[in-house]
Amino acid sequence: MLSFADSRGFENFDERFSHCLFCGRTLVVLPEDRRGGSCFDCLALSVAAPSPCPECRSLIPGEDRALGCATCGWYPIQD
Repeated sequence: MLSFADSRGFENFDERFSHCLFCGRTLVVLPEDRRGGSCFDCLALSVAAPSPCPECRSLIPGEDRALGCATCGWYPIQD
């Protein structure tokens, strides 16, 4: 088993406390936290909803929208 030390730190110790943007619950955050200000229970609310592909109308998960459609190969930025 590999073990790595966490070298992240705060300039001000009080920066580690915050509140969830959705429910207001007190959070303990880490530097470079990627939850976007939500607690783990509310994290699903901050993810974009699925949307249909403009070409084949199959649903693309919100977090994969920038990757394009896996069904037909549609890509959002085309030349």
